Order: sequence, then C-alpha cells, then structure tokens
Amino acid sequence: MIIIESIILEVEKFNQSIKDALDSKKISNTGEASRSIYIDYGSDFVKSIGIFYLEFLDTGRGPGKFPPLQPLIDWAKNKFGVSDREAKQIAYLTGRKIAALGTEIFLNNSKGIELKEKIVILRENINKAALEATKIEIKQQLNRFKQAFLKQKYGL
Repeated sequence: MIIIESIILEVEKFNQSIKDALDSKKISNTGEASRSIYIDYGSDFVKSIGIFYLEFLDTGRGPGKFPPLQPLIDWAKNKFGVSDREAKQIAYLTGRKIAALGTEIFLNNSKGIELKEKIVILRENINKAALEATKIEIKQQLNRFKQAFLKQKYGL
C-alpha cells in the first residue's frame, strides 16, 4: 500500500504543477480547468483526470475550424466583465482570429501548461518514489518474517 500512496502523492504534485501553470500564465481565467483536475485511483492504478480541453491549454488550437463560441463568450465575460452582447462580439472576433491563425499557445507552446515536461518529471519522481516505497515494504516484510521466526523459535 505504501507504493500506491507514494505514487498518489507524486500525481498530486503533478496536478498542482498544472494548476500552478494555469494560474501563473493566466491561461484559464474561469478556473474551470483547474477545478476539474483530480486523481482517480484503485489498488493497481492512479490516474490524473481533467477537463477535456486541457490538451488545448497545453498545445493550443491550430488554425482551420471556428472554435465553439460559448466557451469564448464565458471567457470574454470573465476576462473583461462585459455585457452578454459585448461578450458575443468579442467571442466572435476572437474565434475568427483563432480560426485564421490558431491560439497564442499554438503559436508559442511555452505559453501553454508544458505538459510534456511535467510528464517527464512525473515519471522520474514516480520511479524514485516507487523504488523508495519498495525498499520500505521489503524491510517491513523482512522484519515481520524476523519477528515471526523469533516468536516461533524463542517464544518472543
């Protein structure tokens, strides 16, 4: 159980690094992306789960198709504190620009959450944590065997 707990701890740090990037780079002003990130786990798995558009907050959206308007309307309302009508105008113009050029994150990936780098760090940290947890579990198991042996042999 120590191994899964240590992996959960590392995934919690990973999730926090994503939330920190969202905040420090002012990527998601609604906070929905940050609130959506959580951990799911069982006896043999640990998953970091977040809203579907985290990918776009990492790599951006390339030019081509017009993006969905409602998220842009919500963004405009939150970012600029404007009326519904003004938010729709801003959303339409922003969507047109995204369809033509892509998002800023697409144009400059360092403005995104830099997920690939965070995953590399997560893998390294999980490997270290799992190794340390395995050592602890082995020592604990050996100690239990030793105690059982001593109890059986000497009645201790």
